[in-house]
Amino acid sequence: MADGDPTVSVVIPTHNREHLICDALDSVQAQSFRDLEIIVVDDGSTDGTRQRVAQWSEASELAVRYAGQPQSGGNAARNKGIGKARGRYVAFLDSDDLWHPDKLRKQVELLEARPGYGAAYTGLRETDAESGAVISEPRHAYPEGDLLNDLLVSDVTAPTSAWIARRALFQKAGGFDQGLMARQDWDMWIRLAQCAKIGCVPEALVDLRHHSGPRTVSDPARELAAYRRILEKYAPLRRQRGLRVRLAALSSYHRRAGRVHLHYLNRRGRAIGHYLMALALWPLAADTWAALLGAFLPATLRRQLRTRWNAIFGGTALAIRSH
Repeated sequence: MADGDPTVSVVIPTHNREHLICDALDSVQAQSFRDLEIIVVDDGSTDGTRQRVAQWSEASELAVRYAGQPQSGGNAARNKGIGKARGRYVAFLDSDDLWHPDKLRKQVELLEARPGYGAAYTGLRETDAESGAVISEPRHAYPEGDLLNDLLVSDVTAPTSAWIARRALFQKAGGFDQGLMARQDWDMWIRLAQCAKIGCVPEALVDLRHHSGPRTVSDPARELAAYRRILEKYAPLRRQRGLRVRLAALSSYHRRAGRVHLHYLNRRGRAIGHYLMALALWPLAADTWAALLGAFLPATLRRQLRTRWNAIFGGTALAIRSH
């Protein structure tokens, strides 16, 4: 790293977020860790995003490096940001999310103290963008260390805005898979975990915001295709990791497919079939039992039971993550 290069490069991919991106930038400016640069990659915005970023940069003590590209998707935007990064670490922030002030400081301290760790994520909460009200704050175990087996089964970590990684690790693991139309983050975490241990700051230091403006919405067909592709892509690696990983991963695939059929396609019968297959393959997952029970309950009651259950068992293996 050349003299004068920042410690952290903050990569913010964006598309048509003129109404939200300055909030994200404000949360970077509010960081207690200051040795950073900001790279905004505009994925073909047609609104006033570029102008809003320019105005923010002029009024801020932090300079923004702005890169535009024809609309190619979030994967391409993140990869372009990684390519332009100069920092020892790269952190991602979606342009409609927010960081809490100590987010970067705590992650950098963790990675500086653990040279064998290549990346770190944090806890998060879901909030309403307009009111700031907390919608939910997940309560579950936050694993760290050698996470490869766990990640081959399911994503046990957090979305992109919660992550920071050594830039050298991306050079080793490769960029985000631009052929995946969903779950690109999970695919990336698997490849990072092949190369290094993963750390965690379990505090909720990221706000994943819900809002009425444009946002990537779950596309059932894309979700199902992504689950299948990731299942097939890492089949040789799972075979190397033993029978438990293979069975648990197949079970997780059916649980996730069942969730899509139940919550997005309104196909209760198909969902129950997937849940039963998941249990036949790996009956030790609390999530799958919860999913099967939830298929017979009204949505409101299902959410209430999940909240109460996780209030007691949120930090244990019995926590319910997906349902």
